[in-house]
Amino acid sequence: DFLTTPKRPEISTPYDPVHLTHVGFNSSTGEFTGLPKEWQQLLQESGISRLEQERNPQAVMDIVKFYQEGRTDPW
Repeated sequence: DFLTTPKRPEISTPYDPVHLTHVGFNSSTGEFTGLPKEWQQLLQESGISRLEQERNPQAVMDIVKFYQEGRTDPW
């Protein structure tokens, strides 16, 4: 019927959200950028020297990400 008020669409809340973290490495300063606080703490406590971090930034990020995922995995 054209004379009735149209129904408002129902909008649900988000489901299955994914939080993305964008981390980079500044080769000029030798520091990671966009690193979550939890990851910063893991990195500080890891025993990986600053020189090793500068030489292998991707390996460091892979390790931190792997460790973090392992802490949240229910299995």
